[in-house]
Amino acid sequence: MIRHGLPDPLAAAVSQRLGSPRLTITSYPATDSPWDLSDVAGVDEDDAERAAKATCHIDVTSVLPVGDLPCGPHTARAIAMAIAESVCGVPVDLASNEPLPVIPLERLDEFVLADNWLGVALPPYRNSGNCTAEEEDIDGCACVDLTTRGLHRFGLPELEITDVACPHSLAALNVLRTTAQRLLPLGRHPGTHTVPNELMLTGTDFATYWGYGDPMWDDGPLPIDLMEANPARLAIRPPIDFPGTLNEWLWDELPPILHELLSCEPDRPEPN
Repeated sequence: MIRHGLPDPLAAAVSQRLGSPRLTITSYPATDSPWDLSDVAGVDEDDAERAAKATCHIDVTSVLPVGDLPCGPHTARAIAMAIAESVCGVPVDLASNEPLPVIPLERLDEFVLADNWLGVALPPYRNSGNCTAEEEDIDGCACVDLTTRGLHRFGLPELEITDVACPHSLAALNVLRTTAQRLLPLGRHPGTHTVPNELMLTGTDFATYWGYGDPMWDDGPLPIDLMEANPARLAIRPPIDFPGTLNEWLWDELPPILHELLSCEPDRPEPN
């Protein structure tokens, strides 16, 4: 019944996987559940509260071969959202520990990384008013630390960008988003991969993150430097030959759209 509500390609993928380790569904009374949802947090506080007070947990788990990325996680999430809709429940992403926003099931036919797969969002601006740095001071503070929560399910290290000044927080978030998209294809191939210290980000990478067809900037690629923060996380830094600080790089070197675009509707065909 749930498969009937999904677009045809997703319904077919669910049919092929359901009942195998690639897609298992288990129901628990909340008191016996392996998942503690009491600290789920998100933009919608009502959904977080409903998740914390749920009397039943329905778990959708997917154990995948590498070649099934990113289709496998996308399929598992689609069936979880379809189940949540059918029982008037709240879909919760356990990697990011937050409720998922409602996406019409007919719009789930295509995987887009922007559909809350990174588990990272902007903190309250200027540290909820506690930041006293001057607004025009390029390097006036280091209030913002951004770290992804969810790239590991694609076989990738998580990403971070830290010590960012409040005025550059959106630009830093968009650099992180674009870097995640640039690295995503690595997760589709088995084996150990060596990520270069210097990575070139393009306007196509940023567009693909949103599911948008045209490059989002026309100038040349944006070089970034990657360093190992720990065995499971990479830190994003300015290119090694940039003479200034991280915040000066964010202010001076980025394409303007990275300072401007908070969200973007995917370039998907309208349903019939």
